[in-house]
Amino acid sequence: MRSLQLYRELGGRILTIGSDSHRKEHLGAFIKDTMEEAKKLGFEEIYTFDRMCPIPHKL
Repeated sequence: MRSLQLYRELGGRILTIGSDSHRKEHLGAFIKDTMEEAKKLGFEEIYTFDRMCPIPHKL
């Protein structure tokens, strides 16, 4: 997660988390782990978007 740490160090704030899978039983794998790691790196929120407007969700 070095790139995520670098993004944070450079002032990055808006973080989205996605899941891509070729099998439905793998969909969403590691999202909770990624959220925990983001929190450890100092992120306070993750974002979703609605009509191109960012919506924060507390970690």
